Amino acid sequence: MKRNIFWLCFCWVSAFVFSACSKEDGADNGLTGTFLLNLQTNYDVIVGDRVVSRAEAGNGNLPDVNQFSVAVTKEKEVLYEWAAYADMKKNDEPEFRPSIYTVKAWYGDLLSEGFDSPYYAGSTDFTVKKGETTPVNLVCTLANSKLKIVYTEAFKKFFETYSASVSTSLGNVVTYEQAEERFAYFSPGKLTVNASVKKAGQANAAVYKVKEINAEAQHAYTLTLDVDAGSVTMKVSFSEEVPSEERVEFPVTDEALNAPAPYFKAQGFVSGEAFSIVEGNVSDKKVYAYINAVGGIEGCTMITTSVLTGKGFPQSVNLANPGEDAAVLEKYGLLLKGFSGNKEQMAMVDFTEFLSGLPTGEHVFTLSEATDRYGKTSTESLVLKVTVTPCPFAIETTGEQLAFLSQECKIKLTYQTESPTYKGNPSKIHYYIKGESGNTDLTYVSADTLDNKNFIVTLKTPAAIKEAFQVTAGLSQEPVTTPTPFDVQCGITVEHEGDVWAKKVVFHLFNAECSEIQVQYQNGCEWKSAENVKQMADYQPGVGTLAAVHGLPSNSTFLFRVLKSDETSNEVEVTTEEELQVPNSGFEDWHDREVWYHTIFLSGGEHIYSFYPYIKEESDRWWSTLNDKTTQEQSGVASWYYCAYPGTVPTNATSMNTASWHWNEHGGMSLSQEAYKGNTSMEIATVGYGANNWSGAGHGTDNRERGQLFIGTFDRSSQEQTLGHSFTSRPQKVQFYYKFYSYNNETTKAYAKLYDANKEEIGGGELQITQSTDVYTKGIFDINYSDEKKNAAYLTIVFMSTDADSPSTKDIQGSKGAFNAGYGDSRHVGSILTVDDVLLIYE
Repeated sequence: MKRNIFWLCFCWVSAFVFSACSKEDGADNGLTGTFLLNLQTNYDVIVGDRVVSRAEAGNGNLPDVNQFSVAVTKEKEVLYEWAAYADMKKNDEPEFRPSIYTVKAWYGDLLSEGFDSPYYAGSTDFTVKKGETTPVNLVCTLANSKLKIVYTEAFKKFFETYSASVSTSLGNVVTYEQAEERFAYFSPGKLTVNASVKKAGQANAAVYKVKEINAEAQHAYTLTLDVDAGSVTMKVSFSEEVPSEERVEFPVTDEALNAPAPYFKAQGFVSGEAFSIVEGNVSDKKVYAYINAVGGIEGCTMITTSVLTGKGFPQSVNLANPGEDAAVLEKYGLLLKGFSGNKEQMAMVDFTEFLSGLPTGEHVFTLSEATDRYGKTSTESLVLKVTVTPCPFAIETTGEQLAFLSQECKIKLTYQTESPTYKGNPSKIHYYIKGESGNTDLTYVSADTLDNKNFIVTLKTPAAIKEAFQVTAGLSQEPVTTPTPFDVQCGITVEHEGDVWAKKVVFHLFNAECSEIQVQYQNGCEWKSAENVKQMADYQPGVGTLAAVHGLPSNSTFLFRVLKSDETSNEVEVTTEEELQVPNSGFEDWHDREVWYHTIFLSGGEHIYSFYPYIKEESDRWWSTLNDKTTQEQSGVASWYYCAYPGTVPTNATSMNTASWHWNEHGGMSLSQEAYKGNTSMEIATVGYGANNWSGAGHGTDNRERGQLFIGTFDRSSQEQTLGHSFTSRPQKVQFYYKFYSYNNETTKAYAKLYDANKEEIGGGELQITQSTDVYTKGIFDINYSDEKKNAAYLTIVFMSTDADSPSTKDIQGSKGAFNAGYGDSRHVGSILTVDDVLLIYE
């Protein structure tokens, strides 16, 4: 198992290191404690996935534990320090106040890289107790990495001279001469290994970048260089055996060896010498970097030291394979040629346009590690250093009023530099809409050149322009100019689909108060002023003025606009909602169905009916009831009406009697039974039902259910009630006529709800009915919309016999007795709501 080992490295730099150089204050009179250190060194290293012992790893002469320096710290303050562990053991034990401390031991210097430079370190915390000696065990291990380079006999025979060098992340270069067989030590980090080889008769040595290593602490690495004379290739293997497809190979034919290593050439600048440019200037002088590679370009690294890296520009990128960074380089205007497609022998990095977009400050771009298909790597880097100085500029409007809902604005841009040769690049400026909560980017579209310093710039806004705004700009991605205001023509919008009702439309009016404008409409060819315009809210930024036009015909299409003086706004087409009504709102359409029949000896039995508030053949059914719940067939019963009876019955039904009839006939009441208008109304009653027997011992009922008449469905088999029917208009009121008989002082209510397409409620209202009335009374209630931005998709209206959670019923015995009839016409009935003529009102 591979182990990841982390080390905290400690360095003290001083002219002299004293043994016992500090002592804690107050360490006296037995109030202190001490510790006894047992220091050891583990010389094992990690090779591949294995831990290798000192003998197997061939560590050679390694430091003795007595040579290690030791220090004790507390919260980073050094309390005691010894130059060597041997000295520490000779001295008296140090004294400490009771607390937690850290002991550290080390040998060597982590920043020292090369041969004979091992760095061992370790640390641990310990606790001192009053009057006690705390034993502390501390083991130090290799805290840097080490690398050995091995050449096979075939390699040595193939090349006359050879050597290797390692470049480190600390900027050091360690050279392995031809006869060097030792390990060199390196700080953990990236190591780049180059091999220099020369055959007999070869003019110059060839340099190959043979390996990059992410060196880890305590790891030992071996890099083996071999040559296959048959295929004329140099092969690189690393530490232990790896699959052949992971091995690195380089051609070492005469052509490859004699091909010069890639190199860089500058045009328009001198490598390493800084030059100055003015921010935003498009220089006539071209600034290029050429990469020449006879063997074809395989790679080239660009390292960037600039504030750009904090804005998304890559700090390091392979120009031959930039991956996701390619879009970033293109965005900033860095042009690359010759890196993609066929392996070119020359590539170019064009910095000219790129430099014109740099922000002020110092910028360094280093090109290095140009490699070819032979594996050769450039030996020198090319460094472009540039200092960008500020260039003041200003923006102003062109005086044009912007069209409402357009997405384009124009500004006049002026560079205010005194340089006569300055040539501005408007595309490199960053433009913003200034806002209270932040700035919004504008997109550069194009620019018309007046001269080298003056331009008319066309910009695109991220969204349609509705109201006045301010523009700022900056060359360094931060706005520096004074905000420039833009005026926008007056306009009109319908912001939300739900702003269009059946007889009104809610408009958002921009850049004008209601007192300044006329809202006009067109239905045909002539524009007319809307007469019933009501302002709903004063002007608010981003919202405008809310105004509603009332009294419009429903289900009609209009064009609306705003007229302000001689200024005409945009036009908005509106189609008002239809004044939809609920079908069968007078309940004239209904049918009944016998749902079961039960016989008893000599009685002939009783027929149980259920009633449905729609024509039998109707496919698009609106109204429903709970009758299919209260008329379920019962088993083991001797009577009928009180065990299964419909709660909602048309007032003109003949197949079964209504609850009002039963109250009148057997309960001593005189309730009216006529319809409000037409042939029928719907009587909705609370009923008792369920398997039980009416007898002299009792008249109980298993269940009581309030009657319901509602828009929706009820499934007899699953006993599931579903409220709602598709409905795409939004009424303001619901009106109906009702009678109400309250039993046991119960109340009831009628309510309506509307839903959007996701079945989320958007509006509703209800009417509470608290008083009995035997005369038809008009009931009306408002529908209040919680979300007026959405259209309706579904509607339900519900009428109930009672709103009590546990409704009451009266056991009313009929005319049939027990013998041969089983009290067949006895019933449990309660409160009754009778309704007719439901009307939706639109305003």
